Amino acid sequence: MIKERTELVTPALSGLLDFWLGKCTNGNPPVSSTIAPQELRPWKDNIVIFEVINDEDFVYSYYGRKLAEAFGHSRLGATLDALPADQRAILAAEYAAVRRERLPVSRVHMADFGRGLGSWERLVLPLSSDGASVDKLLVAAYELSTPQPESEPAVPRMPESAGFDQTTTDEHTKAPA
Repeated sequence: MIKERTELVTPALSGLLDFWLGKCTNGNPPVSSTIAPQELRPWKDNIVIFEVINDEDFVYSYYGRKLAEAFGHSRLGATLDALPADQRAILAAEYAAVRRERLPVSRVHMADFGRGLGSWERLVLPLSSDGASVDKLLVAAYELSTPQPESEPAVPRMPESAGFDQTTTDEHTKAPA
């Protein structure tokens, strides 16, 4: 794993990525037991944590307060199955890629969560319980105060050699992160 990357749009996500990179060892994603809950305090309101069950089900095991407020409710204990089919397909593919590649993914997207259309930046970080398989995902999402122009990428793409996959979409969705 190469620990080089460009800056994310949201400074908080840049800080979270730096924290995650600092917890990586020998090119592997961090072992979740090496992250103390208090270390996540700066981001706790804007993160969700997924447990991966049976290699394909993603269960919300933590749901940040600001995300619950933004999306109208917490999804704690729920799976992606509760989401609309199109959103579920996007997230399942994104989460499967993070698990397979064992690298973070970020994207900026437009979404309407009942308060009008907004621009959001999200970062998905792989975690491992055993140091080998990715069985947890830490997902952080922040609403951008200034909508990103749809005509150009909101987050610069990184060179593939950087080892960090960033994707930018301007698709409009109706479901939570």
